[in-house]
Amino acid sequence: MALKARRRADADTPLWKQQLSHVVLEDSGRPRKRAKQEKKADDDDTLGSDGEEAATDREEAELVEDLFTLDSGWSVEVLGEDDSKLYDLEEPDSDDEAEELGMAARSILRSVPRHKLKELEAMQADAEEENAATKANARRRAAAEHKTHKQLRIVGGALAGRRILSGRGETTRPMMEKVRKALFDMLMSFAAGDAGFLEGTRWLDLFAGTGSVGLEALSRGAMHCHFIELDPWVINNVLSPNIEGCGMGDSTLIHSGKAEAFLQRARDAPHFASKPFDYISVCPPYLLVSYEELFELLSTSPLLHPGSVVFVEYPQSVSKIIPDILGPLALLRDRKYGRTNLAVYGPSAGEDC
Repeated sequence: MALKARRRADADTPLWKQQLSHVVLEDSGRPRKRAKQEKKADDDDTLGSDGEEAATDREEAELVEDLFTLDSGWSVEVLGEDDSKLYDLEEPDSDDEAEELGMAARSILRSVPRHKLKELEAMQADAEEENAATKANARRRAAAEHKTHKQLRIVGGALAGRRILSGRGETTRPMMEKVRKALFDMLMSFAAGDAGFLEGTRWLDLFAGTGSVGLEALSRGAMHCHFIELDPWVINNVLSPNIEGCGMGDSTLIHSGKAEAFLQRARDAPHFASKPFDYISVCPPYLLVSYEELFELLSTSPLLHPGSVVFVEYPQSVSKIIPDILGPLALLRDRKYGRTNLAVYGPSAGEDC
């Protein structure tokens, strides 16, 4: 018969206790790796005084109590000769089982040098200190990101020069102004030149964030814009104030949720968004989305019509999966602006917008 110590799934179990989870004891209660040490002890004629043995027993008892309390995340299994589990001492039901659990604990502790236990305890203390510092830094970063500034501007149209809110850090990741200007200059050439978008233009701003793209469209003559944003803090502290600050409350509608879920719902219930959109902007957080899923949802979406224009911002790492066709639309432009890549889809040559 053998005893096997193991750790239950408990993230709070100290590191030095986790290090002992692999120890397997023989039926004599002594692990294999202690064989040489035990032989040396048997050959030693001086086994120590009774007082020293009593002190050692007291120290071991304290360690046993610490190591094998029921909430420590540990258990002991009793294994037969064929390694089949005879019974589990995870929660001892009797004094005999509790005593056997304690014996197993003492055997495990005797198999580990005292200096090693101290090293492991020191490692645990360092790990706890590092974890506390990491949590404190994370809280500071979150607090910093949940602050806003007005360094972002509307580039053109009726609201040109108007400053809007954006979150600090990576909370919103708005499109850079020079990229937005280049993009809208291109879109204006598709539409009606510098005069602005055609009357009645409907815009869908996926992954809206600050709303800078949709607000830029409204500033240049778009009639209505739907904003899709997942983060409630961004909606309440950035997007909604920007819309109200620009006086566009009557021309907008905010949908709180995932952009992918919005596209899926539109596919399942085609009339829930009223009718297709003339322009769709897709500026997602690069690392948090599946571009394959986005392109698949867009390509089959009833939110597109044959004259729609869609642009997708993407990282260089996914450039090989950018499709040439998106539903009824063709890839018109694929431009790089610094680290920003934009794929623009619209009616193929010869078709009217």
